[in-house]
Amino acid sequence: MDAPIVRSERRLLVMLYRYKALTRTGSSLVGEMEAVDRSTVIQDLNQLGHFPVEVSEIKGASNSAASGGASLFSGLPSARQITLFTRELGMLLKAGLPLDQALTFLERDAGSKSLARLIGRVGTEISSGKSLCEALEMQGGAFPPIYSRMVRVAEASGTLETVLERIAAGREKAQKLKSMALSELLYPCLLILMAIAAVTIMLTVVVPRFKDMIGNAGTQIPDQARFVIGASDWLIANWQYLVAAIASILAIVVLGWSRIRGNVETLLLRMPLIGGILKLNLTVRFCRTLGMLIENGVDLPSAMKLVGDVIGNKNASSALNEAYDALRKGRSFLDPISDSKLFPPVLINMLRVGEETGSLASSLLHMAEVFEEKLERTVERTFTILEPVIILVVSGIIAFIIVSILSAVISINDLAM
Repeated sequence: MDAPIVRSERRLLVMLYRYKALTRTGSSLVGEMEAVDRSTVIQDLNQLGHFPVEVSEIKGASNSAASGGASLFSGLPSARQITLFTRELGMLLKAGLPLDQALTFLERDAGSKSLARLIGRVGTEISSGKSLCEALEMQGGAFPPIYSRMVRVAEASGTLETVLERIAAGREKAQKLKSMALSELLYPCLLILMAIAAVTIMLTVVVPRFKDMIGNAGTQIPDQARFVIGASDWLIANWQYLVAAIASILAIVVLGWSRIRGNVETLLLRMPLIGGILKLNLTVRFCRTLGMLIENGVDLPSAMKLVGDVIGNKNASSALNEAYDALRKGRSFLDPISDSKLFPPVLINMLRVGEETGSLASSLLHMAEVFEEKLERTVERTFTILEPVIILVVSGIIAFIIVSILSAVISINDLAM
């Protein structure tokens, strides 16, 4: 039977591979998968419970943006809509409705056409005899591998409704944290944009009006005023080149992001304030995602591999992949994580205790709650300090421009007297 194209979660350059595999029931499986290399395809097939027979690269086929998630033009529902669908499906199953009937209700009451189409496709696949996990994997990246893997384990253990509610709860917490960070970041960004606009207007509109009057007076222009007038003349004469340079830099960053991403992330992690926030965010995502996977029955090596693929930071992904290799060789996964210096020592100590006592999942989820509270306080405190700092800096720049021009005007008046 034919299988869908499976999209890898990696954000590196990926290639398209054709594979042949055997399912657990012994049936033949043929399909295509996007991945970084051939070994990744084999690992992903093994994680899905299939036995790979043949894997070959399809020449001339590649995709550098295989993000595995919904985008503005993908036609897929948003992450919030997927979370709401998960929550409602878990509630309907817990109330005793059969899966196909629950999907029919959700398709009929879906709040968007894209979500209704997605639910309809899932329902169609289930009606054709596929499991919920297989139906989700066929939806073009709407459901990440972590999601479908937890559903696969839940179906095997008969705890689907409970696991769906846990998935929804975890996604809701992650989305709440993201919304909080965006809302805190919005006001400083608006301040910076307004500051740039105000300074630009001062230099291109206000200063030129005083320039002729000061220049025609025949007086010695103060150094501060000369500097401001020079900056105004340069901006008026070269604004096209400045805009082109900024656009070129942005284009270079976008096109070469895969190559410079690691260096940029390393630089951001080392910056004061911002680096601390990013490390806390990585810690929360790592703890919550890995804790949810283990709590819902995914074995530790597979869970570590999945977290490494979706953590969203190249340096952290490398450390978690090293942890995955350590687990496969029978060693502790904590040493590579500790050596990365990306996660706080208290987390490593807590996980070491959890590993020894067999309570790793509960330790991870507990630390996720602890660091999430710390992250919220840190973000709030940082931006509370940042906002008045931006206002003071902008006010200082504008005051410098005004005082410089006024000093030149005052010198003209003194000469006239």
